[in-house]
Amino acid sequence: MTTAKPISAQPKNILEISQYLSNFIEGFDLSEVDAEYPEVTVKQMSLDSRAIQSNDLFIALQGEKSHGLDFLESVFLKLPGLVISDRVLTEQEQILLDAHNQSHNQKVRLWVVADIQSQLGNFAAWFYDRPSQKLKVVGITGTNGKTSTAFFTGQLLKNLGHKVALIGTLGNGEIDNLQQSANTTPNSVQVQRLLNAFVEQGMDWVVMEVSSHALCLGRIQGVTFQTVALTQVTRDHIDFHGTEEAYSEAKSRLFTEYETQSSVLNVADALGNKLCHEKLQKNNSETVWCYSSEQLKKTLSADYKILPDLRCDNVQLTQQGIKFTPVFHNKRLADNLEIINLALMGLFNLENVLCAMSILLVNGFSWQVIKSKLPLLQSVAGRMQVLGKSPTIILDFAHTPDALEQVLTAVRSHLIDGNGALKVVFGCGGNRDQGKRPLMGAIAQSLADKVILTSDNPRDEAPAKIIKEIAAGINQSDSVQSMVDRKEAISQVLDHAKEQDIIVIAGKGHEDYQEISGVKHPFSDAEVVQDWLLTKESKKHG
Repeated sequence: MTTAKPISAQPKNILEISQYLSNFIEGFDLSEVDAEYPEVTVKQMSLDSRAIQSNDLFIALQGEKSHGLDFLESVFLKLPGLVISDRVLTEQEQILLDAHNQSHNQKVRLWVVADIQSQLGNFAAWFYDRPSQKLKVVGITGTNGKTSTAFFTGQLLKNLGHKVALIGTLGNGEIDNLQQSANTTPNSVQVQRLLNAFVEQGMDWVVMEVSSHALCLGRIQGVTFQTVALTQVTRDHIDFHGTEEAYSEAKSRLFTEYETQSSVLNVADALGNKLCHEKLQKNNSETVWCYSSEQLKKTLSADYKILPDLRCDNVQLTQQGIKFTPVFHNKRLADNLEIINLALMGLFNLENVLCAMSILLVNGFSWQVIKSKLPLLQSVAGRMQVLGKSPTIILDFAHTPDALEQVLTAVRSHLIDGNGALKVVFGCGGNRDQGKRPLMGAIAQSLADKVILTSDNPRDEAPAKIIKEIAAGINQSDSVQSMVDRKEAISQVLDHAKEQDIIVIAGKGHEDYQEISGVKHPFSDAEVVQDWLLTKESKKHG
């Protein structure tokens, strides 16, 4: 294993920064820069006024609700090394700056660089000594599957002895020590700052989810990729992009506008098929790897006849997970094929695993080594997370009609020959979309053999009222029960489950609290299940 050598980005002094900006951003005049204190260095960059420390660089830009200059007074108190704004100061802001500088020995320098927003990622990459070039960065985009694919890729790399960090929905940081994040892909300054921290921590690989917003807003500008990958693209975020075509075009930018060694594309997806065809036509130095979870005949019925490098055959869904045989276009990889067992639920996870496998294969990892690690893959916490077997107990965050329908449909496919029953425990959050409640009730009754309605995060609403509104979409029958106490509801369905049953506990996923009347009380579905499993085990041996 090759470990990246920790190299700290050297702090930049005022003159270095001004020289860079004058050469890089049109219209920035070096003669306007105060060079009175060339010894002053800038340690870190940030767009967040709350994160600024002494001698840091604060970039003041227009946000969704406010401008960074609105927080000048609090920023000044931290004595930043430099403030850069995309607009000139108002008269009141200038008075504030002058008053501060007159009362402090260390003056705050403020530059106006009108084009800073358009080149912010490149500026941050330069400031942190282009950290992505010292790491192997994988960028993954798509409508669904980004989070799971990134997590599976990270797990495989970690299990093969590499130091891996993630940037995405699950959080940012080393794969086993993720810190919560506000966005799937952070802003461009934070991305470069994180990458620099990962270099200093000796990471080998960084697996990053890349959202369509990030691609449109330049959040990954300045990132050099080892590999970029596509899961699949369906309708989403039309409120931001305007049209499906614009959304699809945004996703394609990861494969057309960024430097990468290789691309991994889902040839069964319309956009993936198109990109794969275009890249193969160019015949450049970039390696293109195509995969598909579809049957071969269906894959080849697409507009462009491309034989995938990796597909699957003999797919079986069982109560224990997914079985399949990988099929490789490369005859060298095709030797000694065998059935692979995944301890994952839901056919869609097979597509995510194929993408993760492809990322490693296109980077030269041995198939023999990869396949030994596939049975170790675990689902993302709270997302089709298997907590127990016999009965199979699944935890999922599904809290919308569409999500609940997808989960129950996917899980139902794992019931073997009609043996066993599908049972679901769920509720709906208070102070949220009330119209979805009867819809979710109807979906649950149509797909599950047993439905237990319970409390979720009732917030300021009465739990019994919420349950009644869910039940409005259900035809009364013995297959439906209501129980306000969530712990009691989970325990009861588990107590009465048979070994062949599959139990889905939906709505809260990884959350470790229950919000009631404005107070968050400690509560975890996973802990309730683990306690039940321990009690069951102790009774067996008692």
